[in-house]
Amino acid sequence: MKHLLYIVPLLALLFVTGCKSEKKVTTYSDLYKERPVSILIAPIQDNAKRMNAKTSQDEVVNEELSEAANFMRQTLSIPLVSQGYYAPAPLAADILLQKEGKNYVQLMNGDISVFNTKYGMDAVLLTAIHKWQQPEVNEVVVYAEYTLRSTKSGTELMHTWVRGNKIQPVDIKGEPIELTTDNDFMAKNGMDSRLAYKCILLQQMSDFVLRNIPTSVSSWQFQHDRYFPSNPVFYSFTINPDGSIERSNYSEDDFGNECFTD
Repeated sequence: MKHLLYIVPLLALLFVTGCKSEKKVTTYSDLYKERPVSILIAPIQDNAKRMNAKTSQDEVVNEELSEAANFMRQTLSIPLVSQGYYAPAPLAADILLQKEGKNYVQLMNGDISVFNTKYGMDAVLLTAIHKWQQPEVNEVVVYAEYTLRSTKSGTELMHTWVRGNKIQPVDIKGEPIELTTDNDFMAKNGMDSRLAYKCILLQQMSDFVLRNIPTSVSSWQFQHDRYFPSNPVFYSFTINPDGSIERSNYSEDDFGNECFTD
């Protein structure tokens, strides 16, 4: 019954984005065989629902979601570069994508070998924001998808779905209490709290997903990862009120019901 609750909207989503590539690696050992070094980061596929802009506040909320998606794109390379990958800056990546005339659906399903033969890219990272849950006073929830696809074989090397959640501490009146780290982030990036909470969640969530991409067969992580399934993987990622992080596996049924239904 759970499957029936979200199968129709999920099929509608797949109709829009196209069918996923049939070639998928089974375990991370296949990713090690490819050993990608250079990764092209595609623009964010932002499927999050926007407000029907009847007021200026609605417009502010819509702009906030767009800014959060843009921030996510700008910071995706940080965990990749820290792991030793090469990732062209967004502007350079956009030039390559425009030059080859490739959109999100084509990158997910079509022939992307040109990025390897002409530009030396080993893989393309595709990221989608599917939904921002109606916010509570002290909570921000997002549903996102990360796909790493090989430009050599067309294989999906990694496919991860994440439910991200940032919970703010509150005072006795139920008003959010801003953490020192949050205040520093807001000051550094010139953001108000609403936008900052979204961006903090996206950045830390991406850091978790992308730092877990194995790097090479010489890595100590290889023996641990090699027999683990590489896709699809469903995670819950939570930033607690004290700033600590909890990461755990998540139910595919729950993800589908929450993400693809209103």
